[in-house]
Amino acid sequence: MDSKALLEIYREAFGDDGEFEDRLFSLCGEYLRTAKQDGNITALLFALPCEIISEGKGFEAYYLFAAATKREYRKKGHMSRLIKGLINEGKPIFLKPETEELIGFYERLGFKSFTAVTGGETKITAKPKDGFAALSVTEKEEGTFSYTAMGVSFPVPPDNLCFPYIME
Repeated sequence: MDSKALLEIYREAFGDDGEFEDRLFSLCGEYLRTAKQDGNITALLFALPCEIISEGKGFEAYYLFAAATKREYRKKGHMSRLIKGLINEGKPIFLKPETEELIGFYERLGFKSFTAVTGGETKITAKPKDGFAALSVTEKEEGTFSYTAMGVSFPVPPDNLCFPYIME
């Protein structure tokens, strides 16, 4: 895959932090999904694997991270197709929108807002898996706080999902 094109899209959306992006692409590269048009990468996202645990039962889910579309391809359906492909896999998906402006976009794809927390005791917990776990531990926030997340395809209500790691 064209790593230069991937980094260009990532940096255009999120800025340049060589240390973090190096870890992201090396530890989580296998979870990278891309959209293309005419052989060019137009959008990317990381579908990071998690296990959601509720009432002692676990199920697989994705945490979407670093979803970005190259500027000239925005509003042309590239990211929507990537996310719809993940939704069609049937696993629950959750994310923390980068900006308030993105909430409407995710709602049109079927996502609903809910409250997530980084600490404390809750009935539903998301645990990162594989390379994502190694990356997220490095980026762990100290303390407890809540934030608005969005999710789709959850078999249980996700409100107050405890997701201990936020990477920003």
